[in-house]
Amino acid sequence: MAAGKSDGSSDAASLALRIATVALSVASAAMMASASQRSCAGCVPASQVSVSYSDYSSLKYSLVANIISAALQAAAAWLAARGREGEGKAARSLAELVDTAAQVFLYSSSALAFSVDDFGTCGHRVAGVCKGSGEFCQRVRASGAVSMVAAVALAASKYLKDVPVSTWFKGDETKKAKSGCGRGCHCHH
Repeated sequence: MAAGKSDGSSDAASLALRIATVALSVASAAMMASASQRSCAGCVPASQVSVSYSDYSSLKYSLVANIISAALQAAAAWLAARGREGEGKAARSLAELVDTAAQVFLYSSSALAFSVDDFGTCGHRVAGVCKGSGEFCQRVRASGAVSMVAAVALAASKYLKDVPVSTWFKGDETKKAKSGCGRGCHCHH
């Protein structure tokens, strides 16, 4: 949500991508919350018969980070829809802070989800949690992938806000029109 001017189509596309970011963040959180498997061959300790996201604090963080990101982007989308995001320097600064925080949560969430292969218990790296519980790991990785797509949607939304669609295909025409002959005069040679 930068201070740049944009056209109506950019505003609509940016808003649509913000709403998509909310939906993708919620979907990622739901995928993480459903990541569990009853049988866990090769789990440590051997007495553990199931595995769930709640067994790992990193995955709990991932779930909470996606929920926070969804809430932040829902607020940003609401402000954008009401047209309040461009009002004043403080509002623009707050909007940038919200966008940055949401991106941090989304990127860190996806990174943690993608590292599920290296998770163990009590701080020990145990290769094999995914060997014995493939369904669990697939859901965790899918959640991470959806978080990454949400982060890309947010980045695209910010880009559209800063660079209006109407300028995408114009090239250097506006620079040539303003530069004159290049000799510093306004005459026609």
